[in-house]
Amino acid sequence: MTLTRQTLDVRKIYRHLHDELGFWEVGFAPVTTAPGRDYAISDGGFDHLLSQFRDLAGDFLEAALQNRHHGFSNIRETLQEIHHGHAKAYPCGAGIGLMGVSTDGNVALCHRFAGSDDHQLGTVKDGVSFEKQQEFLQSHHINSKTDCSTCWARPICAGGCYHEAHTRYGSTNHPNLHYCEWIRGWTHTCLEIYGEIAERNPDFLRQFDDEEVPEKVS
Repeated sequence: MTLTRQTLDVRKIYRHLHDELGFWEVGFAPVTTAPGRDYAISDGGFDHLLSQFRDLAGDFLEAALQNRHHGFSNIRETLQEIHHGHAKAYPCGAGIGLMGVSTDGNVALCHRFAGSDDHQLGTVKDGVSFEKQQEFLQSHHINSKTDCSTCWARPICAGGCYHEAHTRYGSTNHPNLHYCEWIRGWTHTCLEIYGEIAERNPDFLRQFDDEEVPEKVS
């Protein structure tokens, strides 16, 4: 579910999609857009969004302590990363195991960059350029983002979405500084919930032991 300034009632949306329509899991992501757009989320909107996420995470915790399923995928995925001790070098699989293909056959970093000549890595006909891929990975490694060097949440965040950075700052290399506090606040909440579950119902966390862990790139 893509969230905009006009659609920030996370709990209401979750209940509609999960409880009423029957989706097994529901995940949320803030809209990627330049500031000033009518649907862009303001700083105050991110504060409200974090509050909504924390409320829904509280529902997840209650369900976890009772060994009940809860379909809030944002926290489940973060708990899995914490459980496996992930330390991300990159925020996502863009340019690694995830790429986007446009209708003309060009291959770009991800679906959000499909059709962008500036972010092309190859073509369906000729394949992906290993040189372009390696150049991208080397220049976008978390260690190259000096703004992130002292942040305790960098192993989970790794600087944030490339498309968001390109839209906001004009460069995929730039960390998404406009939502650092939101990411730190959400990560702190997930750490607290992980600790609570580990203390009160550790068996719940065993579900993550057998789940396939995405290959780490460092």
